[in-house]
Amino acid sequence: MLAALPLVAACSDDTKYDNPSGETYIYEIAVSNGGFTGAEKIDGTLDEENKTISFTVPAETDIEGVKFTTKLSLGANLDKEAYDVSSGAADITVVNNQNSTVYHATFTLLEPTENPIVRSVKCVDADGAVHTGFVSDVTSTVYLNCEGSPTARVQEVNLLPKRSKYTFTAADANGVISAENPGQVTLDFMGLTSVYDVSFSGVPTFGADFSEAVVYDYSASANIWPGYEAEDCRWTQFDGENLLVISRNGAATPQPHIVKWDEVKAGAAVAHYLDVTGVEGGTHVVSAGGCAHGHFYACNLSTGLSEDQPLKVYHWADGDAICQTVLNFPGSEEMKGRWGDNMSVCLDENGNGYFYFFAHADGSVAQRFAVANFNEVDPTPQTITCPYSVAYYASINPVPGEPNVYTMTSTYQQSILLVDADLNLLNHIDAVDGYEFPVKGDNDARVVSYNGERYLIATNCNAWVYQKPQELHVYDISDGGSATMAFSSFNEGERNQLFAYSLGGAKCSAGSANTGAAIGPDGKLRLMAAAPRAGFILVEVSKKL
Repeated sequence: MLAALPLVAACSDDTKYDNPSGETYIYEIAVSNGGFTGAEKIDGTLDEENKTISFTVPAETDIEGVKFTTKLSLGANLDKEAYDVSSGAADITVVNNQNSTVYHATFTLLEPTENPIVRSVKCVDADGAVHTGFVSDVTSTVYLNCEGSPTARVQEVNLLPKRSKYTFTAADANGVISAENPGQVTLDFMGLTSVYDVSFSGVPTFGADFSEAVVYDYSASANIWPGYEAEDCRWTQFDGENLLVISRNGAATPQPHIVKWDEVKAGAAVAHYLDVTGVEGGTHVVSAGGCAHGHFYACNLSTGLSEDQPLKVYHWADGDAICQTVLNFPGSEEMKGRWGDNMSVCLDENGNGYFYFFAHADGSVAQRFAVANFNEVDPTPQTITCPYSVAYYASINPVPGEPNVYTMTSTYQQSILLVDADLNLLNHIDAVDGYEFPVKGDNDARVVSYNGERYLIATNCNAWVYQKPQELHVYDISDGGSATMAFSSFNEGERNQLFAYSLGGAKCSAGSANTGAAIGPDGKLRLMAAAPRAGFILVEVSKKL
């Protein structure tokens, strides 16, 4: 019997090893360029006795140029750098000196999940000059960079996935487009489609000018808003016009109130207290809540769900409305103990959607209540297992413009998660050595698109293992046709922080922090950050000129 030989990684090391035995074994093999972006590693199932390998790969994988990372016999190499497996199979030959062994590999494609995108385009103008265009996935526009030319001929288009098909709807048989009618680019990948507008313009100016951001500061760094000095205000939400402040107040008298954007901007901010008809009961009468299209919500905190201390949700149709109790839930076998430290309101413009509550202590499950017409709440929740533990002050927020896509974060959760409504994991951003974002303590993360760019915002808490003053973070995640793709690009590329502002709050036992984002009727971007012992800030940012 031969002694086991050292293993080397083929296709990743140019060093050649001379092995007199000439062995040609594959010990491990994986696709190294799998998936939509080509960054996914996919292990193969190896049957050494029959010299077969099987792979199951995403449909978006470049199956015409599959590459492998391997562990082979000392001195051995694969016969090719890349393999065309579009037929569903390929023979992989391991070569060592004069010896060789053929392994038969088969490939099963999963169903496609990613819509195709344009990565780059080149065209030739009427004078014969070649131009590199610009593609915005956020505005879904291809800018040909041929301003002033009456025509442009498409020379090169790069797509993801690479096997996608494209059509310029207004191009003639020679691929020439008229500036008067540039049309669109339609893409198709295995039945999944995308559409981009075509423009002859050069690279436009996108995004917000954070260098000129105006901060309205009611934080510990300036003049903290009453109620935030201690740890009473653990949940603050913002709809672009109104800031909803929910204060436990350390007493039985509830004090939920709103602060109006226009009054803050005018230097005349006051608290507008909401009606508290029927607001009673619980360890704390109000604790968390949310905003949705001009409607406001709050829940109590119950530290022992029962008929005597149910979880209650209150609804205000506007800032002047009489309070309406829309949920009075005494608990169940699946939902018992402590609930109400967090509440996420995820409703569409018709008031349909969900309330989410996450388990406080371990964050292993969420309870989801279905909502219709803003005030009709199904009293029977659905228990959903979380993909990661999201203990304490968890939140889930819809990604605007992307149905069934949500950000999810919580106290000390080191990843910012992207999930669907059933909390299935779509993607995540992990902390990376050398970067402070995301950090344990980045709460209430949200995605907002503005003037052709896409941003990810979050505010860190200041408690327990993460002790740093609360700070609003804004990062650019514009690269990618969707939030899922943008998260992958962010993980793999440079993390571009656009803005940060410290609220200067002290360490506290409540690891809560909130963010908010909206586009005002004046077309400016409006942001919010808040936390206990830190107060709140409102931020106004104009478009880049």
